[in-house]
Amino acid sequence: MQLEEIYKKGCNYPENFFYGEILGNAKLYEFPEGIFLLGNTSEEIELLWGVNKLEDLKYSIEKIKNENPDINFIFRYASNLKDVIKKKEIINTWGYVNKDINVGYRLSFDNMLDERSNQAFEYLEKNEIKEFLSFEKEVFDSFNVSEKELQDWLNNDEHIILTYKVSNKISGFIIIELYGTNNQNCFIRNVGVCKTERGKGIGKELILFGLEEAKRKGASKAMLWVGYDNTIARNLYEKIGFSLDEDEAEVVFHV
Repeated sequence: MQLEEIYKKGCNYPENFFYGEILGNAKLYEFPEGIFLLGNTSEEIELLWGVNKLEDLKYSIEKIKNENPDINFIFRYASNLKDVIKKKEIINTWGYVNKDINVGYRLSFDNMLDERSNQAFEYLEKNEIKEFLSFEKEVFDSFNVSEKELQDWLNNDEHIILTYKVSNKISGFIIIELYGTNNQNCFIRNVGVCKTERGKGIGKELILFGLEEAKRKGASKAMLWVGYDNTIARNLYEKIGFSLDEDEAEVVFHV
């Protein structure tokens, strides 16, 4: 079965999470309870899943874990915010720990506050890939970019990767993905600043400059994910003009 068929079949189940690209080492499992795909997404090993009812997920994960006792992986649940909070509590009783609930924030450039970046940032160069990957892992401990992804992104026009430097060393970055007809939408994948440079407004400047670049390339709307409990980041996005979308939420569990 081709990946496209697997994703389509998985998404047809009443309860499912079949989003994101499996980059390698894919294992397909088909049980009476549903369909499951275990493989690498970026630097994580993730289980994509589709089941008839949530309890089927519990028993299926146990089967897959028994077949792969030496592999640690993640799985996600996504829905509206109210449903995610409810299902998180249920899944926690299965013994799986979650890091955070992530919520979606959206921005129409028409509603963007009249504010522009006071600073210019550099586009990432190919000879900086190794430095970038090392820095990103210092800032974020999960969902890290793979070297292949970064190389692919630098070779197309659908990604904006900007860096902030101190003494010629990468000390901050933003990754934006353009998508949709004529690149009218953009997704802020990640914004990161090193500890010593935080509190200086660099993150906000990176976002503003990145959105200006996205707009220049045709974007008129933006979306991002942020931790529900990360009030500092949420306040920053709201000051720029982003609004919480309660229909977009997800939670990540570790197995």
